[in-house]
Amino acid sequence: MIPVVLITGFLGSGKTTLLNHLLRDPGMADSAVIINEFGDVAIDHLLVESSIENTVVLQSGCICCTVRGDLVDTLDDLTGKAARGEVPAFSRIVVETTGLADPASLVQMFLTERTLTERFALRAVITTVDAANGAGQLDEFEESRHQVGLADVLVLTKSDLATPEAIATLRERLRAINPGAEILTVVQGHIAPDDLFAHAARAPTRDSGDVLGWLNEAAFAAAHAPHAPAGHSPSHHDKGIQAFAITLDRPVSREALRGWLRAILSLRGRDLLRMKGIVALRGEAAPLVVHAVQNVLHPPVQLEAWPSADHTTRIVFITRNIPPAALQRSLDTLAMGNAA
Repeated sequence: MIPVVLITGFLGSGKTTLLNHLLRDPGMADSAVIINEFGDVAIDHLLVESSIENTVVLQSGCICCTVRGDLVDTLDDLTGKAARGEVPAFSRIVVETTGLADPASLVQMFLTERTLTERFALRAVITTVDAANGAGQLDEFEESRHQVGLADVLVLTKSDLATPEAIATLRERLRAINPGAEILTVVQGHIAPDDLFAHAARAPTRDSGDVLGWLNEAAFAAAHAPHAPAGHSPSHHDKGIQAFAITLDRPVSREALRGWLRAILSLRGRDLLRMKGIVALRGEAAPLVVHAVQNVLHPPVQLEAWPSADHTTRIVFITRNIPPAALQRSLDTLAMGNAA
């Protein structure tokens, strides 16, 4: 399974500058980067070593290619060239989206497209945010808010063009929209690939040791606390988007959980930007990890053991116009209706 990182961000948010610095770095030697247009990223001056049918190999060793038709075709083409030895082998793929893209559709594709799920594992969504103009873009464009809401890592760019006060205000607003995302500040795109990619907590596997870091429910609980600091209150433009955590102190059956998830995803999936949770199952010693983006559920993963002494069900949400109390009530009703 080849890990895939999505880099998204609104128009002018610094994706081009960030990618240019990544492409120069020898740390990208084992990576492939898929971009929409070579011209947008201006790689001509990055010392192209060779070129093979929409694919270029840079002196850093990084492979770059353009999207051909759709992303599935491009990935097939790229992996085929690597298998035939036409381009160097790679162990990581970075996909850059257009500035107006809602990354949810790409995330869903990596979860549902069978030709992709068998070969690639979505590692992280990294969103660039313009420190100077990001607040206005969040105000005006829903795509920008979705890009922030789906991020595992937020990269605050152009910090040299904004005042410290403006940056602090924007950081608090980003935390209110997506408390679980790591926020990095860069100047002129300078960051090493390993430093960037290491900040995204890995999705849990059966024997994963950092489930709690991936879930990060404390950040969601703090963001939704009644007496949270003023800076944590979302802008009036973001009021439809809420980040919060819900809990349940009793286990539920697999069948009941399956029905609850199916109901939420089918009825309100469009407004469910992201959901992550660790769930106590009745009669089972180890919990189940669930993760959804809009109406698509990742394959649930059962851990080998609880990651801590706390065996409470904890689920975090980033939603649009879904009241936290409604989800908490539905979960409480689920548990009460399936009490042993």
